[in-house]
Amino acid sequence: MKNISYMALFAFSIFSAATFAANNNIAEQFKKLDRNKNGFLSRAETAIDPALWSRFASYDKDKDSRLSLSEYGIYASK
Repeated sequence: MKNISYMALFAFSIFSAATFAANNNIAEQFKKLDRNKNGFLSRAETAIDPALWSRFASYDKDKDSRLSLSEYGIYASK
């Protein structure tokens, strides 16, 4: 029983590390696109990524004409 607990803990830690790495990678991509460093992506800033640019409005959930990190994360995690 102890071995199962250790294996579950080990699997969880691997999953957590992978999730953290993916989230960190998304944040880094976001920072690269955010040329004016205001913490949001404008449609013009997303022009470098045609797939994101063409679907910008569908990811702009609050319809403020800019993408937050969490809105960009939905796109980048697909």
